[in-house]
Amino acid sequence: MRFAMKRARICRAGGSGWSSLHVDLLEQISGHLSTEADHLHIHQVCAHWRASTSPPAAFRPWILTLRAAGRSPPPALPAYHYYSIWHPRRHLQREVDMGAPPAGLPHCRGASRGWLALADAIHSPTRLVLWDPASGAEIRLPPLDSVIQVFLSADPLASPDDWMAVASQRQGNMCAQKPFFWRPGDAAWSVLCDRPTAGIDSVAFHGGRMYYLDCMRLLVVCDLNPGPAQAPFRITNTSGVMNRLCSCDPFHGVRGAHMVSCAGDLLLVVVRENSGHPSFAEIYKLEKPPESGRPLELGDRVRDLGEHSLFLSRDI
Repeated sequence: MRFAMKRARICRAGGSGWSSLHVDLLEQISGHLSTEADHLHIHQVCAHWRASTSPPAAFRPWILTLRAAGRSPPPALPAYHYYSIWHPRRHLQREVDMGAPPAGLPHCRGASRGWLALADAIHSPTRLVLWDPASGAEIRLPPLDSVIQVFLSADPLASPDDWMAVASQRQGNMCAQKPFFWRPGDAAWSVLCDRPTAGIDSVAFHGGRMYYLDCMRLLVVCDLNPGPAQAPFRITNTSGVMNRLCSCDPFHGVRGAHMVSCAGDLLLVVVRENSGHPSFAEIYKLEKPPESGRPLELGDRVRDLGEHSLFLSRDI
C-alpha cells in the first residue's frame, strides 16, 4: 500500500511514473544496492532505469540449473519454476529470483553472454528466442531444426549493431553437428562450415574468427568475413599437441579441451582425466592464430588471468 501511494504521488507531480526519476537519484540508489538480486531487479523496471544504473555484468557469470530431471518441465510446472539462476560468490552459491521467461518456451538451447536461448520444441521448433533475465529483453531468431546450442559473439544490448549468433545443428542420428550463423536483419540461418564435426561444446570469437574444438580434438577456424579468395574455414588436428603437454609417468589423457578468448588473447584450456594429474585443467596461450596444415603453436602455460576468472564444469 505504501508503495502504491508513493507511486501515485510521483505520477500526480507531473512525471510519467517511475521512469521519470532523475538520473542522479537513480545512481545514488543503485550505489546502495548490496546484493546481486537488487542489481538484477533494478534493471528490470524500465529502459530509463537500465540506462541510468551500472550494468549487472560485474555479477556474472550466472549459473543456469534445472530444478527437475528430464528434457522438458512437467506440464503442471511453470517454466520460471523450472529454471534457476545462481551467482557464484567465493565458496557460496546464491540463488537469484528471475522473472518469468517468455511463455511456451520450455527448452533451453544455450546460455551465452548472459542470455538464454529458448525454444518451443527440440526437433522442429517454431519459435527460437533469446531472452535476457536481467532486462527482460527478447530477440526472436529464425527457427532452426534440431538446434543443439546457441552462442553469441557479443551482448546484443551492449553491441546492438555488432554481434552475431552461431547455432549448432544435429546431423542425422550420429553425434555430428554443423554450425550455422545469423546476423540481425537476416531472414534465415546460413551455413558457417559445411563439414559436420563431432560435437560443438564451446565457441570462442577472436579477431574476426570463430574457433571451436570438437570431441575428436579437431580445431575448426571459421572466418566470419572471408574474402573472395579466402577459405571460409580451416581444420587442424590438435590431439598430438595436447598429448605432448603431459610429461607425467603414467601418462594422463585429455578429457576435454576448449578455446577461450580472454583479455585480447586466444587461450587453449585442456581438461585432464581424473587419474591423479596435479592439475584439473591447464591453460595455454596461442602464439599466433592456427593455420591450415600447420601444427598448433602454443606459448607458455598461463597461471594468472589477472582480473579475469575462468569457470569450468566437471561432468559427474
